[in-house]
Amino acid sequence: MKKLLFLLTSVFLFNFSFSQENNPKIKGLVFEISDNESLKPLPGVNVFYINSNNGAVTNENGFFELKEVNFTDTLIFSFIGYESDTLIIKKGEEIKLVMSDGKLLEDVLVEYKKGSYSFSKIDPRHAHIIGQDELRKAACCNLAESFETNPSIDATFSDAVTGTKQIKMMGLSGKYVQMLSGNMPVIRGLATFYGLKQIPGSFIHQIAVSKGAGSVLNGYESMVGQLNLNLKQPENAEKFHLNVYLNQAGRTEYNTFYRKEVGKKWSTTFLAHFEDQSKKNDRNDDGFFDTPLHNDYIIFNQWNYRSKMIHMEMGFNGALSNMESGTIDQFSYPVKIETQKANAFAKIGYLFPNDDFKSLALQLSATYNNQNTNIDLTNYSGTQYSGYANLIFQQELGENDENYFKVGASCQLDSVNENVQSFTVRPPINRFLEIVPGVFSEFTHNTDKWGLIAGLRGDYSTFYNNYFITPRLHLRHNINSETAIKLMAGSGRRTPYMLMENISYMASSRSWIIDTTLFGIAGLMDDVGQEYSWNIGLAILKEFTLFNREGTLTLDAYHTYFINQLVVDLYQSAREVHFYALDGNSYSNSIQAEINYDLNRRISIRTAYRYLDVKTDYVSNHSGLTTKDNPFVSKHRGFLNIDYSTRKKNDSQWKIDLTTQWIGSQKLPYTEDNPELYKLKSNSPNYILINGQITRIANKTTEIYLGVENALNFIQTNPILSAENPQGEYFDSAMIWGPIFGRMLYFGIRFTLKD
Repeated sequence: MKKLLFLLTSVFLFNFSFSQENNPKIKGLVFEISDNESLKPLPGVNVFYINSNNGAVTNENGFFELKEVNFTDTLIFSFIGYESDTLIIKKGEEIKLVMSDGKLLEDVLVEYKKGSYSFSKIDPRHAHIIGQDELRKAACCNLAESFETNPSIDATFSDAVTGTKQIKMMGLSGKYVQMLSGNMPVIRGLATFYGLKQIPGSFIHQIAVSKGAGSVLNGYESMVGQLNLNLKQPENAEKFHLNVYLNQAGRTEYNTFYRKEVGKKWSTTFLAHFEDQSKKNDRNDDGFFDTPLHNDYIIFNQWNYRSKMIHMEMGFNGALSNMESGTIDQFSYPVKIETQKANAFAKIGYLFPNDDFKSLALQLSATYNNQNTNIDLTNYSGTQYSGYANLIFQQELGENDENYFKVGASCQLDSVNENVQSFTVRPPINRFLEIVPGVFSEFTHNTDKWGLIAGLRGDYSTFYNNYFITPRLHLRHNINSETAIKLMAGSGRRTPYMLMENISYMASSRSWIIDTTLFGIAGLMDDVGQEYSWNIGLAILKEFTLFNREGTLTLDAYHTYFINQLVVDLYQSAREVHFYALDGNSYSNSIQAEINYDLNRRISIRTAYRYLDVKTDYVSNHSGLTTKDNPFVSKHRGFLNIDYSTRKKNDSQWKIDLTTQWIGSQKLPYTEDNPELYKLKSNSPNYILINGQITRIANKTTEIYLGVENALNFIQTNPILSAENPQGEYFDSAMIWGPIFGRMLYFGIRFTLKD
């Protein structure tokens, strides 16, 4: 049993949150059982309201107190050796918690509740948390496969050759979603296409999904939302974990991590992943692999240091992947992809003495990405070196924790070298160096009724030689204890990576037609400039009671419009893909309604409906600009998830999960100039996907799970056009609107040691 616990960081990295002297208070004591079986006060326990900046740390007597709030009764107690859990507390009464053998024992004043999917009425941002239990419902092989039970994010195949999955939010490509790990950029640039599979799901502790413009602290690249990954830390990880996964297609995975405390102030985690696909699959007999052959190796090591005033995290991760695909004979149309990635990072936080809300944090990161893609006669190679630095200062305003501000400075560096050898892709070379220094400021106001996050940052791009400003605003009003309304607005910018982000179209006979005005001597899109957008959103969160059971209703609506954008046009010709700068309008309208409801203690239901209207003004050969629906975007999507768990008996339990999705029709690219055999309809059909999983918790250490994906065995017909003649002018593997592999069974075992 450990005698010492360490203070954790909050949502913005070392955003330290402690209680202030206001009444009424929530008070409590935290103890551990000493060697002589007596109760001993436990200092350093982090106690805070869920998704809030209102928190406290137990003192040397194990005592804590928090300002009582009216809009939540959920507290989180975090400490080493125990996964963060939610506790429903009775206000105005003292709480007594005892830790014994790594477990938290509650007295009669505390009700335990495990939350794996939660929204916050406190945070002015519209965000929800996907916890480990939710991730495990999809067996959670990698990040791209972690959203099967999430109605806000789509995960689809980019093409039928590489087998690469991409995500979409609000009907827009994942390149417009800022992806963070520990609040630092993690998947961007050349990593956009293959980077999602380089983060195993078993490495992830939780995912914070934020819709709309993000925080200015994390940069300027958030355009439609943010995904912030919280990987397993010494504070929330089990001592040892092993996951073995096997599916019907012959894919095997081994994931393991190990946690260890080194002395009183140091701790470390080591994570490793190996994945193998050596079985050849061609269910539809088109001569192409349904699932590419591949080997993936991923490691991650992090070290944490905790003292009274200094918190430090540093680590390294590396990924190596080799993939072979194309035709089964690997001769008629060979595909080989090699990727290497290495990243080192450090985060240092300093807490000023005698001032709980005054802190200084420094984030540092260096990344190397290298990718070599050979698709038949097209050879692509890309290398990117990236550096990132972010300095944040936080100060409380006044004598309470309702107002505080953050200021800071950042710098992003990217050196990119891309080269293409192809008969269809021009220009073949893209080289550039971009350095973007910036400054930012953010003010936060948070009370029972109102919440405000207002931020502004200014940056300068050395490549584009321009200054730009990205403001962000998040406003919350709690109408009553059950209802909150949120308003969000902000702008975002990003540098487009035309070659890498559209590599799926290299797996076709399409010629790349690029507006010559977009390119300078170095081959980069000088004139198109940075992509620039605004996002405006409204969200309503409502708690309700039905048949004496609690539930939540969430309604949100967002409008995203682009001022400048690199347009990828698939409408002019079936044998060409056109690239040009936006001339006209490009926008996305998203409306979503979601209900979470507990039928009883054992059965929970989550259902949602989403409507998308995503359009762009495309260039027409005959009538100038024409407004059309973006291809491969389903206007309508229905979602239903049912979760059932039996009562625990002798640490044994059954869990059953069933997810049904109705995917509405999608607009398909133009193929009318193809022969009849290779023409697509203007719209795809509707279809239904059903995924299910049964988990048997055998004891405290062992879980066995069995699942099925695409239970109805729905498969897109002819996922590869002209598969019989891959060197012909009509060959195209990028016209993917549905599943390319039918019913998939999988099996796995998890072995875990808490302490």
